[in-house]
Amino acid sequence: MAECTDVIPIENLDSCPSDEVVAGISEVGVYGSPVRDFLTIEKPSDFATATDNESLAKIVAAHVFKADKGFHKLDFIPFTGMVDSAQIGEAGNLSFQNSLTGGIKGTNARVAGYLRRYKNEGMIYVVKEKNGDIKQIGSELSPAYISEVTASSGAKAGDLKSTTVKIMDTQAYMAPNYGGSIQEFPAPAPVV
Repeated sequence: MAECTDVIPIENLDSCPSDEVVAGISEVGVYGSPVRDFLTIEKPSDFATATDNESLAKIVAAHVFKADKGFHKLDFIPFTGMVDSAQIGEAGNLSFQNSLTGGIKGTNARVAGYLRRYKNEGMIYVVKEKNGDIKQIGSELSPAYISEVTASSGAKAGDLKSTTVKIMDTQAYMAPNYGGSIQEFPAPAPVV
């Protein structure tokens, strides 16, 4: 039988009643990039190198991009976006399915073109939460994919005209916190 050891110290998961818990994601804090645009993609510590519970679910260093690459930004409609993590599988083989869902304004060709361009592309998305945490969906070995798209023109004045997207991955862990910098792609040189 395998000799299993646990080197991570025991920690309490206590909290104070006065702790502020802010729900939701920032509608202007969603960034994505194809996995192929990275030189290195960081990940949380494994059980052999983790020093505490937090290091099992946090990416400390920034990802490194290839030249002239970086994250692109997506603006979500306010209060339509959220990150979910759900445990899946059977005992002894449990994983997490992490998802990012949100509404993008409109159903125009630019939105439709984005979804056509990246519909089968392995991606990494980082999402700023309103409490300041940054969550990551996708990894080098299990990229995120656009799994659902629903576009609606709305039926009458006042209805939301939007495209709702769901982006999902499957990992050994819940969507980790990303502690690195969010490097956006370089702006193109001005045409003179």
